[in-house]
Amino acid sequence: MTAIIYAWPTPLSNRDTQATITQLPVRTKYGLQEVIPFEWPNASNANAQRHIAPRVAPLPPENFDPQPTSRLDLPSAKQWSMRLVHGLVEVINGIRPATQLTRWLAPDVMKQVQGHVINFAMPRLAVRSIHVHETDDGVAEVSAVFGTPNRSFALALRLEGLDGRWRATTLIWGMGL
Repeated sequence: MTAIIYAWPTPLSNRDTQATITQLPVRTKYGLQEVIPFEWPNASNANAQRHIAPRVAPLPPENFDPQPTSRLDLPSAKQWSMRLVHGLVEVINGIRPATQLTRWLAPDVMKQVQGHVINFAMPRLAVRSIHVHETDDGVAEVSAVFGTPNRSFALALRLEGLDGRWRATTLIWGMGL
């Protein structure tokens, strides 16, 4: 755990007067530690520290399901899908571990990806083309073609904006391995 410590100068006037220190905030049930508030007796002094009330911890959401995110709050679907498709092809090639994509894939999609890792000698697959079509706000459909110089394979993804990021919720492979 790291902490930032600030050193504030003492007020120049009324040095003999006792400073009033407010009570420390009580830790919330969510474990947030509040900032220690200091109050100085003479708030009109230019060097006096102004009292800032402790921040109130927001209540956790009652629904823990993934929350949909608008297109405006998401990165470019084209750029993001290009990175994801390249990552998926690297997983199939055995270059990248599938667990690195856990955050961007739904659990059932993750199981599909783990089942398509090539365990036999085959020329490395390369991505040839990627097409993205945004069908609705926060929804994009991706089609990609990849393969070896002699064989082609297809991949279709449905991306949904969930919890502030794109997430692959459906994956269809066109591979006859």
